[in-house]
Amino acid sequence: MPERPSRDAALEVPTRWQLSGSWPRVRDSSGANGLHCGLTRRVFKGLRALCELVGVASRLPSGSAAALTETHLTRLTSVPRGSVDRGRAPACGVIVLWLGCALAVTRAWPLGAQTPLSFRDALTMAQQQNQQLRAAEAQVERSRATRSATRGLYFPTISANGLYAHMNDRLFVDLEGLRPILSSLNPAVPIPPLTATVLENDPYRTGLTAHWTLFAGGSILAQNRGAQAGVTAAEQEHRLAEHGITTELVDRYFKRRLAADVLEVRRRALETLTRHLEDARRLRAAGQIARTDELRAEVSQAEADREFKKARRDVELASVALRSTLGNQVDAVPSTPLVLITGLEPLATFSQAADSGNPAIGRLAALKEQARQGAVAARGELFPSIAAFGGYEFFQKGLNSTADPKWIVGVGARWELFDGFGRLNRLRSARHLEEALGFEHDHAQHEVATLVQQRYDEYQSALEQYQSLETTLALAQESLRSEQKAYTAGVGTSLDVTDAQLSLSRAQVDRLTALYDLDLAVARLLEASGESGRFLEYLDRATPAEELR
Repeated sequence: MPERPSRDAALEVPTRWQLSGSWPRVRDSSGANGLHCGLTRRVFKGLRALCELVGVASRLPSGSAAALTETHLTRLTSVPRGSVDRGRAPACGVIVLWLGCALAVTRAWPLGAQTPLSFRDALTMAQQQNQQLRAAEAQVERSRATRSATRGLYFPTISANGLYAHMNDRLFVDLEGLRPILSSLNPAVPIPPLTATVLENDPYRTGLTAHWTLFAGGSILAQNRGAQAGVTAAEQEHRLAEHGITTELVDRYFKRRLAADVLEVRRRALETLTRHLEDARRLRAAGQIARTDELRAEVSQAEADREFKKARRDVELASVALRSTLGNQVDAVPSTPLVLITGLEPLATFSQAADSGNPAIGRLAALKEQARQGAVAARGELFPSIAAFGGYEFFQKGLNSTADPKWIVGVGARWELFDGFGRLNRLRSARHLEEALGFEHDHAQHEVATLVQQRYDEYQSALEQYQSLETTLALAQESLRSEQKAYTAGVGTSLDVTDAQLSLSRAQVDRLTALYDLDLAVARLLEASGESGRFLEYLDRATPAEELR
């Protein structure tokens, strides 16, 4: 088979230079000499090739891009020995130096730099930076702060108070009009002044007051229990979000890995069909095959090229989705391969775990308890409330000490007898809420049991699909080898080779897709049973896809 031309041959430009006079003179293919235009033409070709090189390198990994850049810059700057006049060598040296700087920039600034990331590290990153999880954590902290605020109902409230007032005149009592009457009753007794000041002008006072609710019909205890149930509901909501993010990460992480593996399959298929097209053209030129065989090879190569470009776009889309789940802009390349997970526990084990560990069921149970405590608190409003109170006055001026004591303590009671049936309706509303959440809790238990059954069946289907593809893949590999040998020997057709190659590509992609479906089915099963944290355990004991080839 003749040597396959390089796919980067389009980047090569003529570089045979012959210097004459003060400017380099270039000899073209016809043997004619040019002065300035020949050199200019080749310099611009080199610039165009360099731009094309950047476009190619931007679609390759950083190491491959640097190697590709160095190879083509070497081609662009290579000058055959003896073609350059030593006296005019500095002119070529400037161009070589310029292209060398371009090479240094390419090495120092890798295009499309990517970061290898294992699934374990990706899970840690998502748990720390995912916005949805951070919002759930904030809700948990909010519920805990609400619980702490509700605990304050157990303690007395103490407040400082002050008073200052300005009036147009002092307040006083004048009973001088009664003096004649009092004198007539007993003239011998002297009568004191019958005026007294009740409140001087510009009075002020400062002091402390305290209030402590001793009994509220059980409302304080119910409110605290309801706040604790709210914390439990928020924690279950956080677990629900965490399990959902784990499943989403499994989906997007291994979808990105699947897209990369499919891209590699498409690349190998494109290379094989490209070589086949070259062989077909060689055999067609030798008169050994018909024009139709060559056309079939061209059509198959074009189809493989389209599939390769589509797979490359799928990689880019999967990368964007993975970055969204990770919560940052790191262009992560999954280093953990697709795995074959076998040996799962029986269905009954997952069903039992779901009854006690599913966060959706736990959240509804906590909300039901919170509603029950709300009904207890509403019922407590029907009872009287008893509270202790007290006060102490530090400073005062212009007040009557007889009517305004220095300190005071006491106990008071308050019983609201009628409020337009507001308390009764609030109690009725709380009980209906408790009843509704009870129905939702029971429904969720049935739904989760069905979901666990469905996810387990999906895992079994994915496993059976993978096992059935093992034979298909082996057959496709053997068929391709046979058809290639037959075609080389002249007893096969181009159509047989291309069909065999396409069948092999489909089998390889289907096998990778089955592994992806298998891994995602396990993650969804663990999420339904409330055990998403065990996915790493299954991942560690699974068989990587590389070992299955």
